[in-house]
Amino acid sequence: MYWYMGDYSGLFYILAIGIMIWSLIVRGRLNRLVKKYGDVPVSSRKDANTCVNEMLRANEVYGVTIGHIPGELTDNFNPKEEVINLSDTCYGRNSITAVAVAAHECGHACQAASGMMLYKIRQIIAPAAGFTSKVSVWIAIIGVLIMYAARTYEMSDIGYWISTIGIVLYSVVFLFYLVTLPIERNASRRGLKAMKELGWVSDSQLGAAKKVLWAAGDTYAVALASSALTLLRLLLMRGRRRR
Repeated sequence: MYWYMGDYSGLFYILAIGIMIWSLIVRGRLNRLVKKYGDVPVSSRKDANTCVNEMLRANEVYGVTIGHIPGELTDNFNPKEEVINLSDTCYGRNSITAVAVAAHECGHACQAASGMMLYKIRQIIAPAAGFTSKVSVWIAIIGVLIMYAARTYEMSDIGYWISTIGIVLYSVVFLFYLVTLPIERNASRRGLKAMKELGWVSDSQLGAAKKVLWAAGDTYAVALASSALTLLRLLLMRGRRRR
């Protein structure tokens, strides 16, 4: 919903379309790479589950188990239950894709075990970000609409502060994506390091694994750019209505 923003409206349409195209390119590339390397066994022939256990031991991380979650690329690390959930794409499979994704999720377990500060921050703000992402933009827009329709300064002021509340709430979403991107890149680097040092893949396969993980990480870069654009849009909407 792109509301009136004066001289900036055209620019925002262009940026929004650009991010949309970027997102499609990133998603398409990720899907191609996952499919391409999803049937290529790693040189060690070890499956993702075995690799996760080896990586956990190598990093002296104990108490983390492996679970199976339905779907494709639904893999995740659950820090509360200390479970690395591997999807149908990865669980028990020995492909480059499976091992790379599993090593990445294991990287998150290592982050949690080592007390990585950014990881701690994300875990703290994640619940709030989940809630504010659903309501913040609407609160900001309601405030702008009140400012637009106000016939008195008092009503305009009320709308201004309602919009400000929405913007502050959305800032939590932006902060979440801001810390998530480096966390995801770090988890990928940890996973790639383990793949090389523990001898799961050949040098050429390591390059393929890096392509898969970096393509997956690019989805978070797109999300960060999109949230930054939304935040700036809300700020400009509120600012122009105030005047």
